[in-house]
Amino acid sequence: MKRNTWIGLGIGVAVVAGGAAYVLTRPKDEVKWRLAKLDKGNITQRINATGSVSPVVQVAVGTQVSGVISALYVDYNSIVKKGQLIAQIDPTVSDTQLQDAQASLLRAQAAYDFAKADYDRSKRLAEDKLLAAQDLDTKETALKNAKGNLESAKATVDRAKANRGYCDITAPVDGVVISRLADVGQTVAASFSTPNLFQIAQDLSAMKVQVSIGESDIDEVQVGQRAMFTVDSLPDKQFAATVSLVRQEPITTQNVVNYVVEMIVPNEPLAGSADGGGMPRAIGADAAAPDPEKAWERMKDRMAAQGVTKEQFLKRFKERQAGQPKGAPSLAKGGPAVLHAPAGDPKALARIPGGASQLGGPKFTGTLALRSGMTANVTIITNQRKDVLRVPNSALRFNPAAFIKEDKKADGPRLGQPMMMGGPRPGAQSTTGSKGGVVARREDRIWVLENGKPKALVVKAGITDGQFTEISGEGLVEGLQVLTGVENTKQANGAAPLGATGGRR
Repeated sequence: MKRNTWIGLGIGVAVVAGGAAYVLTRPKDEVKWRLAKLDKGNITQRINATGSVSPVVQVAVGTQVSGVISALYVDYNSIVKKGQLIAQIDPTVSDTQLQDAQASLLRAQAAYDFAKADYDRSKRLAEDKLLAAQDLDTKETALKNAKGNLESAKATVDRAKANRGYCDITAPVDGVVISRLADVGQTVAASFSTPNLFQIAQDLSAMKVQVSIGESDIDEVQVGQRAMFTVDSLPDKQFAATVSLVRQEPITTQNVVNYVVEMIVPNEPLAGSADGGGMPRAIGADAAAPDPEKAWERMKDRMAAQGVTKEQFLKRFKERQAGQPKGAPSLAKGGPAVLHAPAGDPKALARIPGGASQLGGPKFTGTLALRSGMTANVTIITNQRKDVLRVPNSALRFNPAAFIKEDKKADGPRLGQPMMMGGPRPGAQSTTGSKGGVVARREDRIWVLENGKPKALVVKAGITDGQFTEISGEGLVEGLQVLTGVENTKQANGAAPLGATGGRR
């Protein structure tokens, strides 16, 4: 063999030997664990949901009779009193039916009077033995029929009067008109359903918030729990509320079951309104004050900026104060702010399309913060724990099995192997057993380092706020270091992605 061949073989052997020695003697990659400490603190469990704001009592005003709307006497934001006439259906048909019923009553009354007189005369003749008993019975039967016809005619008149009364739509409660659903000239048909004409909110000083809570969380919600919410118009303002009702009625939407939770909250005045200690939003609000001089002192700077003199203000004040209806709510009595629209001929305006918007009368100016239909971002506080041991949620989800080599032993479960128990815990992972459909629950565990190797500690998890979870169990002390993840992804048994949890929640 040539000399060069021997030299090549020698170099190759040296390279192979050097590579093998490097592989055998190189230091193993070590996992750098991410740690956190057990600490004591407060945990507040919350449920977040989105709902809507509405008046506590909101009445839909409809009509029992069909016809054409001939007049509207109120409009949006009108303040109404119970029994006040707010709309009218064309009464022509009802009036003619009433007249026909009254005419029928007159005929029935005349027939009854004649039958009664005939019976009385026949009865006297029968007493003198001048009329047969059979003829007297015939007269008595005729009298009874006439009396029945008379009673039927009276009932027909009463029904016609009631139908005529249904043409006049009155307010069922004291409140504010928040919605008008019809206008003059519109035909409403009440044959199969009751068409709504208005929505009246009885009291806007308190509002109701309704949210839908899923079936998985509804058992955590109880009457009397505190809640907070914000609305889009005032994102920096938090409103306090209290859970007042948890409805038992399930609402299923696309196979998702929800339950409605109601909360009552006081309606607060807007900043800068008269109720909030600032300036009112309308001159009409101050017009309800008894002293025009005090009203001018409060508003003179604002009026001067608008070019309104004191004389003009006082004149306008007196005009509005004189036009305020008796019993109308006012700020001086603690009621809502009232603005009086320009007065016109009520009867003429009420009978033309769009005329309701030009009617005079007290108007609610909307100086309260919460309005019907607002979207509420609600947080319900369902549970609280103070000064308890807590651990980051990542520690309960972490499983180190994917990051180290397992030491195979004949006894005991392998590292990361599920340890099963029968005690259920809401939110824990579950697997279905083979006997009788029994569902076993996985234990909650955290991991600590012992001699440089992970060791599992079984714990009992309590409430969570989404970031920390309350835990209890043997060997747990404040300051204990627990594993929450790894700092790198190089492992001795192969690469695994950072944060792999091995299926642990």
